[in-house]
Amino acid sequence: MHKSVSISATSDSSRPVVRGGPLDALRFVAALFVVIFHFGSTAPVNLRELHPIWDRGYLATDFFLLLSGFVLARAYGKALLAGQLTPWRFWIKRFWRGYPTHIITLALLVILVLAANAIGSPPDHPERFPLSGIPAQIFLLQAFGFGGSEWNIPAWTLSVLLLCYAFLPWTWRAISKVPTATAAIGLALLIMAVSQYISLQVLDHSVFNLPAQWATFRCLPMYLSGLLVARAVETARWPARTFRLLALGGCLVLLADALWISSDLLAAYAICVLTLGFGGLLVTKPLPGAAWGAQISFCLFMTHTLTGAVLFAGAIPVLAKFAPGLLSGPAGWTLWLGTLVIAIIVADLFDRLIDAPIQRYIRKRWF
Repeated sequence: MHKSVSISATSDSSRPVVRGGPLDALRFVAALFVVIFHFGSTAPVNLRELHPIWDRGYLATDFFLLLSGFVLARAYGKALLAGQLTPWRFWIKRFWRGYPTHIITLALLVILVLAANAIGSPPDHPERFPLSGIPAQIFLLQAFGFGGSEWNIPAWTLSVLLLCYAFLPWTWRAISKVPTATAAIGLALLIMAVSQYISLQVLDHSVFNLPAQWATFRCLPMYLSGLLVARAVETARWPARTFRLLALGGCLVLLADALWISSDLLAAYAICVLTLGFGGLLVTKPLPGAAWGAQISFCLFMTHTLTGAVLFAGAIPVLAKFAPGLLSGPAGWTLWLGTLVIAIIVADLFDRLIDAPIQRYIRKRWF
């Protein structure tokens, strides 16, 4: 996952880019959907029993993977091609953008688990927190098949994206030779379809929700598609109306798939099209709260596991001993919705008090 670069774009790369566009808003919505997906089993009624849509939160992660490719290509592609930014400096910038948040969150989670074990209240799934697995977490080895389902699970996305970023200068150079927007989008859709076919035939599993040991194979189709969508936006000379129709069509198809169809490939296609549509529109007036939502989305994605552990393994069980009625009925739903609000507040505070100061220091000291 990726942040701090605007994800509003225009087909005229010389125009200024304004933060707070629709893709910024959707980034926050996707991060929140991941939180709901992971917190859903703790609701008074398991959300997955209410509607299949709550069993497909993994698609929000796929959206992040595609968006990462799109954002990086739009933000750095031109400089990389012109030699204004070296591949090594680019990768170091991306590493320091995500690694501090990862390592601090991991350290807090380790302290929490050790404290819980010390007081005789170990986590519900101790197999997720082996001390032997900490080195793989520190060195982000999830992209190579190690530790993807342990400790702070969302960190696997950072691991695989850092691997993808290492090859971006050469990948983007190849993709920049795709001549037209139509060819770029067609190639993106083809990559998704072929990857899904191979995954179903060989692994008997949708590529968009592969197990942790296949994290890199899961990431590649969406990430490469994001690069191709960026190329499509770069080369398209379509009127704004066309981009609006693509954005609306992608959103409607994604909604229809979520409510009635349940096809991972169709959902991925819809994500690709809506990113093209919104990405091709020039943002002149920011949406209220969209820039803030995009700003905290990475921290929300990375810290919600820690927040959930504190709430569902600590605070709420203690509260239930004194007021068991709070866990069911309207009170239970209110309490559960409150956990989502708390996760957002924690992410905002983490961004303001920890992540943003660290990033300012890094930029001032090294960049």
